Amino acid sequence: MHVLSPVLAISAFAAMSVPVHALDDWTVGVERGLPTYALTSEAGEVRLVCDPDRVFGPTPNGALVVRFDKDAGPDMVVVLAKSGEQARLPVKNGISAQATADAAEWAKMVATFRTGGEFALVTSADSLTFETAPLPELACE
Repeated sequence: MHVLSPVLAISAFAAMSVPVHALDDWTVGVERGLPTYALTSEAGEVRLVCDPDRVFGPTPNGALVVRFDKDAGPDMVVVLAKSGEQARLPVKNGISAQATADAAEWAKMVATFRTGGEFALVTSADSLTFETAPLPELACE
């Protein structure tokens, strides 16, 4: 009969008692024929609306919709990946429109969401932090 050493037993118990951090899940849907992706926390919400098939015209029509509890009307939001990559997007009435955003900045934001991992949306007065699984099917260019 094999008996666990006290060190192994304590190590096994400690490993079992470490809380497991669940990933934030994107809520995927369709609104007016467009794919949508949303993340919600107690501190706010982010929703991405995409138009990969140019349903509403030949120009890009995606939108990033943000709601922060402490910053109701930000002018700018920065999407900051844990890797240090960041995308600066202008916001008006809680919406950053793809058509008016810098294309390179929009692409960095999409890449951050597609890659997953830990990232934050930051304004001058508030922030939201999420950790997600990769979202490879995200088509929002």
